[in-house]
This record gives sequence, structure tokens and C-alpha cells, in this order.
Amino acid sequence: MRQSFSVQRLVILIRINFVENGRNYLLMGGVLVALLLIMMLPVCFFDTYNNPAQLLQFAAVPIVVILGSSLYTSHALTQYAAGSKGMLSLMSPATSLEKFLSSLIVNLLFLIPFLLFFLLLHHQTITFGNRRIPANGMQYSFIARGVLIYIGFSYFLFHSVFFLGSIYFTRSSYVKTFASLIFVMLTVGILNSLLAKYLASYPLMMSTVPMAGWSIVRDAGLKVYRIPFPDKGLILLYLTLTLTTLGLWLAAYQRLREKQI
Repeated sequence: MRQSFSVQRLVILIRINFVENGRNYLLMGGVLVALLLIMMLPVCFFDTYNNPAQLLQFAAVPIVVILGSSLYTSHALTQYAAGSKGMLSLMSPATSLEKFLSSLIVNLLFLIPFLLFFLLLHHQTITFGNRRIPANGMQYSFIARGVLIYIGFSYFLFHSVFFLGSIYFTRSSYVKTFASLIFVMLTVGILNSLLAKYLASYPLMMSTVPMAGWSIVRDAGLKVYRIPFPDKGLILLYLTLTLTTLGLWLAAYQRLREKQI
């Protein structure tokens, strides 16, 4: 097997990927776009503020944009994972780097347009919905810019986990990756909550998300104190999310190299 990197072979691998899986990609993409439209268009059909329609807009982020699209990423490297097809794919005349990059590029060719489509659809539907509401009526809310940025970084981090899972687990990769992710998220969430409560001297109630601000109720007066995430820490936060995403992609590449050896 030739070990020198070749752009020409990389392009051929990408074309082969689309030829073999293009129909499945279109079908899955069509389903996800349809679900996104179902959840985000209702705000356009009312002349007054409708709370369920607003909640559907927000719910589309975890349900469709993140969880739904992860079904696509969970198949990114499965052709190299196990079975006779996996052996044939590993033996194809291309380097590990070319195989890895071809799968990553094909994956990103879906993930990036899908995220941009969600952002555009969110902005346009909320804008249109608010135009139908009288000037003195309650308006629909846009997702805050800072939250959108956090969602964007988390989106690629989340998908990098499933990208690694597609080559790390030989069978039922989506189920096993999802179960592992839930376990890690619960563990991090519990530890974050315990640490936050300790630092806040154990208030009556407290709401906190890892690497985000705090909402604290200290006594029976139920006054809510909000402690925002420090602006200077945002750069460190985004850098951490980016490096973690790159690290998971690198781990997937190393796993592919181990299988090819």
C-alpha cells in the first residue's frame, strides 16, 4: 500500500463515498430538514404570541439539530469498523490519513450546511412571526447570540464524539456512543453542580450548566441572583471546546490507523 498522501486519491475516496452512500445521505438529510421545518414553522401561523410555538423553536436545537443529526455522523467511519466490508475498506489502496480525511470532509459537508440552515431558518421564521404580531403584543424571542455561539461549538464537539464512536465501536456504535455520552454528561453535570453549590455556600435552590452562568435562590424570599459566565473566560471556554473536538477527531484517526495496521 502506498503511504504517501495524495489529493487525487482523497478526491476519489470522497466520490466513492457519495456514490455508495449518496442516497442514504439525501434521505436522512431530507428527514432532518422536514423535522426542522415542522418544529420551526409554527411561529409563522399565529397573529398573536404562541408559547408552544416558541418552545418548539427552542426544542429543535437538542432534538433535531444535535440528536437527530448525530444519526448521520454515527455512520461516518463504520465502513472501516468491522466485518468483511470493513476488512475490504481497510485494504483499499489509500493511506489512513486519506480515509480519515475523506470521511471527515463528507461529514462536515453535511454538518456545516445543516447548522447554517437552522440558523437562517430560526432568524427568518422568528422575524416573520413577529411581523404578524401587533406592535403592542408580546414578541417571539430569538436565541441569544452568546447561546448560539455556545450551541455552535457544542454542536461540533457532540458530533466529534459520534465520529469517534463510529470507528471505536464495531457494533451498535450509535447506541453505545450515546450511552457513553449520557454517562459522561451526567457525571460532569453532577460534579459541576456539587462544586457550584459548595462555592455558593449551599443555597436554597441553584441552576447551573457546565461552563455557563449560575442562577441562585438563597432563601425563602425566592429572589433570583444571576451570576453570568465571565467574559474573559469565554475565550478559554471556546478554546477548550475546540481543542476537545480536534482531540476526538485525532483519536478517531489513531483508531483507524490501529485497525489498518
